[in-house]
Amino acid sequence: MTGEIFTADFKEIPYWIDAARDGAAAQADPAPLPAKADVVVVGAGLTGVGAACELARGGRDTLVLDAAEPGEQASSRNAGMLGWHSRHYFTDLVETAGIETATRLFRELRAIYEEAVKRIHDEKLDCEFRKNGRFVGALSPQRFDKMAREYETRARLLGEEVEIVTRDKQSEIGSPQYHGGVITWENASIQPARHARAMCQRAERAGARVIGRTPVIGVIRDSAGFEVVTERGRVRARDVLIATNGYTGRLIPWLADRLIPINAYMVATEPMSENLTTTLLPNHRVYSDNRRRANYMQLSSDRRRLVFGGQTGSWPVDLRKVAGRLHGDMVGLFPDLAGVKLSHAWTGRCAATWDLYPHIGIHDGMHYAAGYCFSGNAMAPYLGIRAARRILGAPGAETFFARDGFSRAPWYARSDRLMSVLMSYYAWADRPVPPA
Repeated sequence: MTGEIFTADFKEIPYWIDAARDGAAAQADPAPLPAKADVVVVGAGLTGVGAACELARGGRDTLVLDAAEPGEQASSRNAGMLGWHSRHYFTDLVETAGIETATRLFRELRAIYEEAVKRIHDEKLDCEFRKNGRFVGALSPQRFDKMAREYETRARLLGEEVEIVTRDKQSEIGSPQYHGGVITWENASIQPARHARAMCQRAERAGARVIGRTPVIGVIRDSAGFEVVTERGRVRARDVLIATNGYTGRLIPWLADRLIPINAYMVATEPMSENLTTTLLPNHRVYSDNRRRANYMQLSSDRRRLVFGGQTGSWPVDLRKVAGRLHGDMVGLFPDLAGVKLSHAWTGRCAATWDLYPHIGIHDGMHYAAGYCFSGNAMAPYLGIRAARRILGAPGAETFFARDGFSRAPWYARSDRLMSVLMSYYAWADRPVPPA
């Protein structure tokens, strides 16, 4: 791949973070560590700062630590989609788990989305929120038929607001590859870096201390509570919440063995004419397809750039090479973009679980919330808040995701190399079917 697809000022950082900086000065050195805190939260993404705000409002002296800048990992590196989403099809779950379990899960998913929207509105979080709906496209007639059955059932039994778009009426996305799709109206767009920053500021206003560039390298439990060991010193804590999701590494081996970290990749184009971007995505929604290795996208808030994701699970090679493959995927869907260059490319690390459910719980005295399975913008703060309420002994901690049976993932699912092979197979098996 030549450099011709990259702008002269191409950056290997998230477009979202770059756009959210607003000319702000670089972060000052991290603050000194306190000797102790009531609660130490490890991870300053949406889970950690969502929990920290709840804990601080509940009267706990709360310290949040992150190895990077607060909020600048997966919480700022995602597709900016806010909705209610599950890796489980409702119709499949009805058959395997029963209508009661399926209905309970999907009703809570809707409540999670509504809670996120309410928080953004009520607390005036600056995150470029737009309730614009999501178009999920089908790249084969068979995938369209399955998706239409699923969403028609959800509309009938759950009252979900959807619109089935057949191929002959498909005007949602300017690509000849799609065989129709579904609009899910209860979906929104956010600028994820601004959202993460607003959530962090919310926790700090409540009284929590949030400190970045302080990697946690160990958590030791003893009769008095916990000692949190960092590269900059140690902190005593009564309670600990692990909120590291795809960045858990081997910090807590029990939790790491139950998470499947997955590399996700995105690019942003150089500014384009609004005439061109409107031709691509005329209704300015968020977009994805229903393949197992999906592409997903939206326009920047000024409608000048396409922000495009895919190549999920690829082995983490040179980022420019992955960006080159993403450019090829983008042009495959939108041939008019063949001459458009990329200004940004980045990667982030999310986490799935073997049963494809997020999980919240307690292990060896430590609280955790993780495994969002590509639904973290709404799910992460929601489960962080529930974990905080468990620590506080407060009402409102109940959730479907506190279920027993957080099973260990097989070793091969936790291998980056084997995950890359599996996702490449999915890309081949689910490849688009050319329109007749």
